[in-house]
Amino acid sequence: MSVKLEIAQEILLNLVTVMPKEKVVLSECWRRILGETIVSDIDFPPFDRSPLDGYALIDEEVAGATPENPVILQQTDYIPAGGIPNKPVIPGTACRIMTGAPLPPGATGVIRLEDTIVDGDKVTILDGRGAEKNICLRGEELFSGEEVIAQGTVINAGVMGMLAVLGKSRPSVFCKPRVALIATGSEIVPVDFPLTPGKIRNSNSFMLSAQAAEAGAQTVLLGNASDNVDEIAHLLETAADCDVFITTGGASVGDFDFISEVYKKLGITLLFDRVSIKPGMPVLAGIRDGKLYFGLSGNPAAAAISFEQLVRPVLMKLGGRKVWWRPHVKAILASPFNKKTGAKRFVWARCWQTDNDILVEPSRAQGNGMLKSAMGANALMVIPENSPPLPLNAEVEVILLADA
Repeated sequence: MSVKLEIAQEILLNLVTVMPKEKVVLSECWRRILGETIVSDIDFPPFDRSPLDGYALIDEEVAGATPENPVILQQTDYIPAGGIPNKPVIPGTACRIMTGAPLPPGATGVIRLEDTIVDGDKVTILDGRGAEKNICLRGEELFSGEEVIAQGTVINAGVMGMLAVLGKSRPSVFCKPRVALIATGSEIVPVDFPLTPGKIRNSNSFMLSAQAAEAGAQTVLLGNASDNVDEIAHLLETAADCDVFITTGGASVGDFDFISEVYKKLGITLLFDRVSIKPGMPVLAGIRDGKLYFGLSGNPAAAAISFEQLVRPVLMKLGGRKVWWRPHVKAILASPFNKKTGAKRFVWARCWQTDNDILVEPSRAQGNGMLKSAMGANALMVIPENSPPLPLNAEVEVILLADA
């Protein structure tokens, strides 16, 4: 059954059930997907504090201080970071304070150390402007009961820091989907094998493994399988604990293309066997016991595009993410695209920002079997179905990939 891309995506995503959750030590949570909504149980900062080294004082007393007309105060206390005030600030006094230390009672501002001259316990204020602004107020960043981080958030460096602030040493995260990968074809040999006539190395497994990892999944490389239904079926069965299964090769119509026969043997329900895109039109998808199976083209560029458009959003949803799609933008063609298009086409490209526009240029080598076009690409141009050749400066839709 052949379907349009949007229908295929809808079919697949409607079948996805999000992964279970696990508790993971915070130090190992980078790039994981948060499995709980985090609500602050503290005010942060937990007290009024100084953002700089200087003197805590009553700001009105020094508002007019200048080098020509300084204000002299008596130092009565010293508060290091991690310390607590011993005395309140009263008129005529100041308290030496370090960055992060709690503000003493009575203080309404902080003067930078650079704007003072210290002589024993006498502090001369040379510039009193803005003292009242040099305070971090209790609860200024967070207040108790505030929802701080939503479930489904990707844990980046900033989120790691906030989880630490809130004492979340073992946050709940979604388990990573496990993806089984098999490269089929009697012509395929392992990457460390010498090439003999008629043989090619298994590039697809490593390319797709990298794509799966970027989508937050773990990959299980099951190696190569010859053009044998029983061998492929057996390999798939050895990875029964995986969540998604991908084969490359054997997906299109031909005497030696038989992934559909593997599906029949294993009782996998076929969802579709063609999607109206180029490259990557021959692609199978099926389901068994709630788990999705994909039969991608053996051609590297076609397999990569099918993965991007069909497998990646499945892994993103399965892994608990809130956003399943890459960002789309409009860009201006920096060189013409001279091909007519029947089915919707995805073209490897590079895009860049100028002062006024985003420009995009197709990679020079495009073709189902060409990997070179994907090297260095940071975008996919989307060419609508039944599109004529596109001239220089035409506006096109672009999908932004990770920087290459």
